Amino acid sequence: MVMDGINQQIAALFYAKAAILKARSDKYKFRTLAYIRAAQAITKLDRGLDEIYAHGWLVGLEKIEGIGNRLAHEIETELKSRGLAKKK
Repeated sequence: MVMDGINQQIAALFYAKAAILKARSDKYKFRTLAYIRAAQAITKLDRGLDEIYAHGWLVGLEKIEGIGNRLAHEIETELKSRGLAKKK
């Protein structure tokens, strides 16, 4: 398991989003669970999200258990905003 900087940061972001949604209302229950599952999956990765994205783009991110299209796009946006979305 690798907890490089970007994985740790994005997992923390997803946990924070889950906490905000949980505090708002029960109607966000499934979205809250999706963020938690995604954060847990990210913390178990043996490669950095930036490396996975570089080699597999969005499809590579979607292969991570718990990461669907919407969350893959959120990860991509975070990687781009940090200058880490380099494709090989």
